[in-house]
Amino acid sequence: MDASIFTATANDWIRIAIDKHKLWIESQLGVSFDDALLLEVENLLASIPARTLMRNVPLSSLKQGPTEELRAMVTGVEYPSGILPYIAASFESRDFSENAAPPSESTHAWSLRWKDTPFALRFEGMSSPVVAMKLISKAEKFDIDRYIVVCRRDAVAEVMEILRQSNARQDVPVINTSVSEKKVKTADWDDLVLADSVRRLIRNDYESFFAREAWFRAHKLPFRRGYLLHGPPGNGKTSVIRAMLSRPGMTGFTMNFFSVGTDDSELEKLFDRAAAKAPSIIVLEDIDRAFPKNQSRETNRCEVSLQQLLNCLDGVGTQDGVIVVATANEPTALDPAILSRPGRFDRVVLFSNPSLGMRYEYLRKMNDALSDEAILKTVDLSDGFSFAQMREVYILAGQLAYEDGQDISYSHLTRSVRTMQKGIAASRRKSETVGFIPPFRDLPDYDEEEEFHAIPD
Repeated sequence: MDASIFTATANDWIRIAIDKHKLWIESQLGVSFDDALLLEVENLLASIPARTLMRNVPLSSLKQGPTEELRAMVTGVEYPSGILPYIAASFESRDFSENAAPPSESTHAWSLRWKDTPFALRFEGMSSPVVAMKLISKAEKFDIDRYIVVCRRDAVAEVMEILRQSNARQDVPVINTSVSEKKVKTADWDDLVLADSVRRLIRNDYESFFAREAWFRAHKLPFRRGYLLHGPPGNGKTSVIRAMLSRPGMTGFTMNFFSVGTDDSELEKLFDRAAAKAPSIIVLEDIDRAFPKNQSRETNRCEVSLQQLLNCLDGVGTQDGVIVVATANEPTALDPAILSRPGRFDRVVLFSNPSLGMRYEYLRKMNDALSDEAILKTVDLSDGFSFAQMREVYILAGQLAYEDGQDISYSHLTRSVRTMQKGIAASRRKSETVGFIPPFRDLPDYDEEEEFHAIPD
């Protein structure tokens, strides 16, 4: 056998797979390959034919994929004759709210995953169809799904709009871990209350990063970014990461440093997978706990070595499109080797307790029916509170208002703030944490949130 087969690039085998269906594709598009264009994209366009074929089956809702409006525009689905449509189906329970009825046959649904059969979609208002197929690349340590689209060159603008709608994120982004997948809530930048420094150093920098790709490459610079978010718990680090992950086409990866069996090889695999799926984000939470500068003072359950972390961070410099976001409550507790080398983290951003103006904006976003007087008096009393504590203030005020049979008022907010302050005072007097979270310098080590940690299957 020709040894060159074993050295074929991904581009080679993609073209081979497409060429197998050349005559059928040309007949669908109405032009020769010379007048067609092959696109590799990040989308779930293939869910359309799968759901079309299974129209009478209760299907689970899509977390990411074509919008309802786009699916309604489909006027036809065609496949090459003699090739069976290949769909993977799994039966699963739907999500329930706390007050939902117990699971029953009607509350279960099928989840569909299109495999490798090519298909042609015809959309209302388009003169030619879109041909697409899913290919699976066998990498050294894992499989990579690739979505391929073939279209006429004179229809590229229309097809790009179709692809934009096919990649709509309707619920939550998916975080891929080394052992499982977990979904987290999306966040819109405009819904967050951000300090000017956070807006400038993270949001503006992140949103413009992808527009600078050509400039980076032209100047032979690695197209990567690193952010270290630090500060007391409850001040929005996780929410900002959610907003970063909510960018269309972005894939997230993470790991729990303290999970049993998480070692150097798992961290290396994590970075490899992120590089293969770029553009992607690697989320590393609580690195000050995992890699403290003085490990002899505490029991450190992290089995990942500091040297392996440094090797992976430095290696990202040659892996285009990978963004690393790390969080720490207190960066001064970090091993200095992590921050000593330039380029590991391009932006080191403090998330401090919100100012009076930020607390006002936060409560206004929570409930725009509150009077200015109620909000101003509440934020004046809540000096030094974190966003998490402000959220607890509002929730407790809502519970008090419900018990009184009234709308939330200044009286309910005041009583809630006083309760919070008593909890903070109690926690300062005792060695263990009591009540609500105190200022971060008085806190014992604990996870702020485990939004991105892996959940074993």
